[in-house]
Amino acid sequence: MIGLLFNLHWGFAFGLILATITLTIIAIWGEKFILIFAKARYVTDDEILINQVKNFCCHIEIPEVKVYWSNVFVNNLYYTNSYFGKPALVIGRNVYSTFSRNELNSLIYASLLKLKSHEAKDRTVTGLIFLILYSPIYILRSIIGHGPTVNILNIFLYPAYFMKSKLYETEAEILNFDKEVAKLDGLRKDYIAALFKVSHLPVCNERSVGGLLMNELNHVKNQTSDVINYLLIYHVSVEKRVKELQ
Repeated sequence: MIGLLFNLHWGFAFGLILATITLTIIAIWGEKFILIFAKARYVTDDEILINQVKNFCCHIEIPEVKVYWSNVFVNNLYYTNSYFGKPALVIGRNVYSTFSRNELNSLIYASLLKLKSHEAKDRTVTGLIFLILYSPIYILRSIIGHGPTVNILNIFLYPAYFMKSKLYETEAEILNFDKEVAKLDGLRKDYIAALFKVSHLPVCNERSVGGLLMNELNHVKNQTSDVINYLLIYHVSVEKRVKELQ
């Protein structure tokens, strides 16, 4: 498009400059875009929760992580970071109010391990890059309510979902990570319970632009009716993950 607008001779130069600026913005402020999509609000009304997160940060030796609520994506817990930004946890209000404190703590601890391993940075930046590349499809998908039309649009998203699943959702990596979480005394059973509970909660705002981003930043996917999660893309089942933990 840039080549056509600025003629083919200058199109590459303009495209390269635009790509550099875009990647720089994502690398610096990527997690802030995620917080905007989640309509996140900083946690100020639960001092025990904030202190627990600080204790976990000290235990695994990472800098302090900011904690936020989300009243939009209420049925999961999300982690996000960017290469030059500040890590953050986004806790869905429904998960906070219905899960036991230990179940919530297990998801928080798992999220902090992702932040320590830098996977959260890769997921955040990759998700935003794919959002930019596929933004016309994302926008159409979020405003069209006709099911068959949405399913046709999903076909154009298969390459993005397939590549992202191959980047950081291999079976061995997920199972090994679960075992790492379970090493912390007292969290194994609660982590198993939390995985099961989240997987049986319905996904929120699934066809929104924000939903397509947030769905990549958690430990287990919510229930979905979206055809894209059942075709071409392989996910490790919660049952298999639990079996490996027992």
